[in-house]
Amino acid sequence: MYHSEIMTAERANKVYDLLVNIGKASENDRENFIYHHTENGCGEWRFGGALGFGGKYLSRYNKVTCYEEEENPKRIKLMEKLNTTLATV
Repeated sequence: MYHSEIMTAERANKVYDLLVNIGKASENDRENFIYHHTENGCGEWRFGGALGFGGKYLSRYNKVTCYEEEENPKRIKLMEKLNTTLATV
């Protein structure tokens, strides 16, 4: 499903909560994430975390991905869990 790139602060915080709690994104980047998604309409946010350097949140589709070469069974399962949970916000 395609989503607008601009988010409310409430939704951006909920998304980032999931990126931190499930995806192990850095809490230190929360303010930047919220700013860029509520003011600028950021289409892609590299958060790394448990998905490695290529771990990205795609706001247009409200899902996470990682570099194909960094995929492994553990990361694939994590992406599935995150994407299922993101679909609820």
